[in-house]
Amino acid sequence: MYDFDAFIDREGTGSVKWAQRPETLRRAGAVPLSIADMEFRCPPEVTQAVRKAAEHGIYGYTHADDAYFDALAGFMARRHGLEIKREWLLVFNGVVSALGSAVRALSSPGAGVIIQPPVYAPFFDAVEANGGKILLNPLLARDGRYEIDFEGFEKLCAAGEAKLFILCSPHNPVGRVWARGELARLACICAEHGVLILSDEIHADIVFAGRRHTSMLAIPEAEGNCAVFMAMSKTFNLAGLACSEAFAPDPAICGKLARQQRRDNALGMTYFARAASIAAHTDCDGWLDALLPYLAGNFAFLRDFVSQRLPMLRLSPLEGTYLAWMDLRALGLPDKELRGFLAEKAHLALTPGDWFGPGGSGFARWNIALPRGILAEALERLAGAVDEIYRERDAV
Repeated sequence: MYDFDAFIDREGTGSVKWAQRPETLRRAGAVPLSIADMEFRCPPEVTQAVRKAAEHGIYGYTHADDAYFDALAGFMARRHGLEIKREWLLVFNGVVSALGSAVRALSSPGAGVIIQPPVYAPFFDAVEANGGKILLNPLLARDGRYEIDFEGFEKLCAAGEAKLFILCSPHNPVGRVWARGELARLACICAEHGVLILSDEIHADIVFAGRRHTSMLAIPEAEGNCAVFMAMSKTFNLAGLACSEAFAPDPAICGKLARQQRRDNALGMTYFARAASIAAHTDCDGWLDALLPYLAGNFAFLRDFVSQRLPMLRLSPLEGTYLAWMDLRALGLPDKELRGFLAEKAHLALTPGDWFGPGGSGFARWNIALPRGILAEALERLAGAVDEIYRERDAV
């Protein structure tokens, strides 16, 4: 019913991902596998709803009304077993901007903020741009699968400098879906030491391998000590509509965030985002249920190709997100040379691992939300470029 194998030409649409392709990729006609939006059309039910909204002809100021909230609440109950309340909700134009507002609202300049690298680079920006101090709690890699350094985390919290903890759940780029026990342990430590949790759960709906996303909203140990950030953008490929949600069950936290939102002039939502959100959260479970096995199949294809054709490289298990984390350190290339190799020799636009901070050097993130045929072409280019490296070295 849904065609995830169709190639969609995005030239001339203003796509940031396509516009940022190196010239070598543009000449080669290569599709980028970098920025985290999908190369799939959004659900047809969303397209129909946006088209109907466009036909109305008046695109006025819009707010998060009952129809919007009811659709969102129904989706959260069906997909996550969560009963959200209207008074928890604030609507922003994106999770990144919401996190920035949260850092300003809930900490002060000079305060410590814990993050767990390698991690989504805007987390660093959200802290530094607002005068905070980054406190690193690096994830621990064990045979390619990442775990939380709980001992290091507790030491950071107990030292008294940390006021906030920004959690990435599911984790971008390492693909972990944190277990309920892991989240509860983090929440207990934070509660004991007065550290507030900001949980970025934008990838909550993209989960594989029998895993289940658990929101911090469902962790009793986090009650009254968290704000959770979600969006329809990753789930339904709607990032360009600029709409996200912050949920803060504690009235004091929600009030501080709401006041900061007003100071930041970040109120309101767009007319088309409302129409798309209602349709996505009401009518598109079937599309999502078809998407997930396709993405899982893409990762299986990637994993098998690497195992058979590029055994010197390593992939972390993918439990959630559509972003695969590849270890290319066996190639022996410094980060600058690795970026050049991927772009100029393999004609690949990936997200370089060092963008994600400590622990990312020598890695690259693959966006696998694209037709499998295009993924296969990209892997063949990588294999050819790697073979060339080894031939050149053997010739010396």
